[in-house]
Amino acid sequence: MNANADIAGVGTSGSAAVDEKEKSSGRVEDQINDEHLRCIEAMFHEADIEGEGGLSMNEFRIAIKEIMGDVNDEDLDNIFMKVDTNCDGSVDWEEYLNYMLLEYREKDSLQKQNRPLYFPKPLKIIPVSHCEPIVSLQFYPFQTQQADNKDAGGQDEPRRHPQLLEREIQTDPYRQYFFDISASKCDSAFCLTGLEGYIVVMDYWSDGVKSVFCLGDVEGCLTAFISSNVLQNGLFNSGAYKAGGSCRIPVPALLKNQSKYFMCFKVAILNNWCHQIRFLPDLNAIATCCLSDQTAMVLTTVPHSQKAKVYNSAFQIRKGILCFDYSPEFNILVTGGFDRTVRIWNPYINNCSISQMKGHSAAITHIVVNGSDNKIISISKDKNVRVWDLQGCTCLQSIHSRNVPMSRLPISSIHYNRDTNILVLATSLIGVLHGAVEHVDTSQKLKTSHEHSLCTALYNKNFKLVVSGCHNGVVSVWDILTGEKVMQFQTSPERPAEVTAMAFDAPKRRLITGSKDGTVRLWNFNNGALLLTLPMLDDNEVTGIIYINQRIYVSGWSKRVMWYLDVKEDMEMEYRVWNQYHSEDIYSMHAHGNKMLVTASYSGDIIIWNIDSGRAFCRFNASESPRPLLPKRVSPLISESVTVEAELDAKEKTQKRLLGEHKADRSGKLPPISVEDLEKPSLAVEQALFLGTRERSPDTAILLTSVADGHVYAWSIHHQGGLLGKFRAVHSKGLSINSMSTDQRNQMLLTGDSCGYITLWDIEDYCLSRRAEQDRAGHHNPTTTRLPSLIPHYCKVEGPRQRVLEETTEETMEEVEDGWKVRLNSPPLLSTWRGHLRSIVSIEYVERFSVIVTASLDCNLRLWTISGSYIGTFGQAQWRVGDPHALITGLPVDLRRVGSCQTLKVLNKGTRPHWNCARRILDNLTLQKLQNSANFSGSEAPKLQELVTSDPRITQYSSEQIEETWQRWQEKGKQLRVFKLMPCCPLMPIIQPPVPARLKEQQKTQEAGDLLAKQKRNSKRGPHARYIATKAGCKKFVASKQPIKGGLV
Repeated sequence: MNANADIAGVGTSGSAAVDEKEKSSGRVEDQINDEHLRCIEAMFHEADIEGEGGLSMNEFRIAIKEIMGDVNDEDLDNIFMKVDTNCDGSVDWEEYLNYMLLEYREKDSLQKQNRPLYFPKPLKIIPVSHCEPIVSLQFYPFQTQQADNKDAGGQDEPRRHPQLLEREIQTDPYRQYFFDISASKCDSAFCLTGLEGYIVVMDYWSDGVKSVFCLGDVEGCLTAFISSNVLQNGLFNSGAYKAGGSCRIPVPALLKNQSKYFMCFKVAILNNWCHQIRFLPDLNAIATCCLSDQTAMVLTTVPHSQKAKVYNSAFQIRKGILCFDYSPEFNILVTGGFDRTVRIWNPYINNCSISQMKGHSAAITHIVVNGSDNKIISISKDKNVRVWDLQGCTCLQSIHSRNVPMSRLPISSIHYNRDTNILVLATSLIGVLHGAVEHVDTSQKLKTSHEHSLCTALYNKNFKLVVSGCHNGVVSVWDILTGEKVMQFQTSPERPAEVTAMAFDAPKRRLITGSKDGTVRLWNFNNGALLLTLPMLDDNEVTGIIYINQRIYVSGWSKRVMWYLDVKEDMEMEYRVWNQYHSEDIYSMHAHGNKMLVTASYSGDIIIWNIDSGRAFCRFNASESPRPLLPKRVSPLISESVTVEAELDAKEKTQKRLLGEHKADRSGKLPPISVEDLEKPSLAVEQALFLGTRERSPDTAILLTSVADGHVYAWSIHHQGGLLGKFRAVHSKGLSINSMSTDQRNQMLLTGDSCGYITLWDIEDYCLSRRAEQDRAGHHNPTTTRLPSLIPHYCKVEGPRQRVLEETTEETMEEVEDGWKVRLNSPPLLSTWRGHLRSIVSIEYVERFSVIVTASLDCNLRLWTISGSYIGTFGQAQWRVGDPHALITGLPVDLRRVGSCQTLKVLNKGTRPHWNCARRILDNLTLQKLQNSANFSGSEAPKLQELVTSDPRITQYSSEQIEETWQRWQEKGKQLRVFKLMPCCPLMPIIQPPVPARLKEQQKTQEAGDLLAKQKRNSKRGPHARYIATKAGCKKFVASKQPIKGGLV
């Protein structure tokens, strides 16, 4: 078999084939509509053949297939098992309906929680020099001088003003002023005179040729000016008035004198003053709004000629309309007003709105719509900014007024840029809200699976789901085929408590969670429904949960093991607490079939229990003895004293061992022992793992434990057995193995350490008796694929660690303690790579798809192939297991910065940087040079040759060429090397210039004045004592007040 074939359910012959139904993204539950639901209800009442009020699994299949056609039986069985959480084999209509309602409710809540904010960043305040409210904001794109000159045309008459239109508040309310802002200064160009009403709103639109300029006044009148070619002819008809030096354009003259290039009209359409006006080119109409009930909003069509009639379409609504916007993508109008409701209108239907959205507590003063993003942004008088989903008509984000610190004034003006998704608000200040942009995917890359560190993760083979829990008490359910989050719920909504342990029941339909506060709960994890809360016998942290024989076994920091009987809701709960044999907190618990249970604690004690009797029959502790020990019962009342005595005994044994190891010097004194060695605690057992396929025998290890120093111990739990082997499973000191798991046939051991490294070991023959090996060889099926053979060759570890592993694997290494031999050889290392930045708390191998699921304290839950290829991180980009074209080709962003050569080689499927191979060669050559060896030594030559042949580009060189290169490099090393040149000129003597005589006199005069000032200061001081050191001692004298002649002493 080709080991380099892509593995992990992506074309692997060893993994099960993925059905076409699994590749499709749609689920059966999502395809059920209202009509199907009514038919299913009728089938529940009619298709009950046995008349027991419910449907069995077979009856449920038949009923659903009659309604929905040909559906996969596996999908229907999954639905049935999701609903039948009590495992009574029957589902009625009430159970089915409750499940569907809870599932849709939790999914809706999940979508709201995971929906990204439209404006994720807080409001940014821009200081301005305005003392009064800003009445208008306009976006002016910067242009070059050439573009301005091109737009200007050849006349001085206002033709370039379409790009430079501004309005200024004047004392005369019946004039409209235009300013030229093409230069750095703002000069008045011309003005409109003769306006009959007070202009309050205006709008300008141009497509580069045609332009429309419209005004709205306090009397509800609309005045519009249309130019067919604004670049050539300008906006206003210059022939209708006499151009003077004052550049005043009379509006009455423009209304009377029409031409084929210009058209203007004035109509009274509103019953109140106009609040907003805008030309809509897609409708060829001018929209206006006011606070009148009968003319809340009016659409005025722009006539195509002077003789055409102007048509108006009025929208009626109580209390009128304050603001509106138009979406050309959907051809809809959105409005807001004093009724605090956002309405969506069809522009051709003016009697009723399409939909309404309520949520504001004050009048809506500004509204904009972004059709490309399906969003509506509304702003109320109390400065509440809300973002609405245009299609779902739901509120996506609400920014409270306390998060808009822009003085006490209401929002007077806004500007929204749809391209950059930036919203600018104005009062007397200016605030900017930067929205999320879709093409910027940095947030998606940095997004983690959970907001808090993970504590554990489980795979459910019935539903093909991964369930993970974090320190904030949140449980998330993921689809392993796509990486999509299908469910999320909080285990302790009142006060978030850390989820510390999880397990499934025997049918794998319910989830059992244990919290830091000692609470144990049962859940329907498919819809987030809480089924049962077990009685709290202890408020200590739960670290282990196992479901065996209709019992729920719980262990933790209470140092005890207890079990609850899994009964129905109407039955009384039965529970028991076993005798205490641990003096420290229990860290791990695992089961061997349904007969034996193992618990491991911080003190290093490993207790083997009989599940039927609840008695401890064996104890192991590597710091005490490699042989089986008798369990010591601990009383809960004196457990503290026992713990202290155990620590003292451990320190005494450590001191004796250290004293025995240190040799005395010639004087007979022992060297001092460091405080760190004396204070070193007993080896705490992090994880305990049973090998379920192995049978108990004195020379077969069926129990693996990992301790805090990074070693993995192999134990035989037979009464004649003991510690059979141990090996170091980490690559550096200070690390420990925090998670372990195996495949179903116990061929491969998967470990995750505290630094985030994933390591695969071949343990099929590790610490296995010869008889068991022969039995396994006799029952070997040639068609069965061994998992170690699926690991590609490029995953092999190279470098110094490879040499250490080869020595510990090939040579037989043993340690004898109390007459008992312990094997020190490590099992073959298959592959290792770094998968997380922090400790891996859970690792599990999924047989069906040949993938590895890992959970870490870095808040990420990831999926890998058995060959080490990165599939994806749950909660980020989605994938499709089984489809190699839909997999993620990149690497995690966090691992690119810290990944070692081995990690990058595994993740890149064998490709690696050539500089690393060259660096290793130079390191070996430097080492030989330091050892004063001109030629390769016998032991280093094969290793160096192996390093050289590992790079395909270096294999083309022969050994003679490499030897010649080495000799040239050695000769050059003896020569003086010049690394940098710098121009230099000979040094010249420095000649000091002569000092002028006048300057010398000034210096002498200044020195004399300074001396005189010091003498005066000393004369003002009182007498003070001084001590002079002499040979006889210290002599005291009092200084005189008289100044000392001849200067200072």
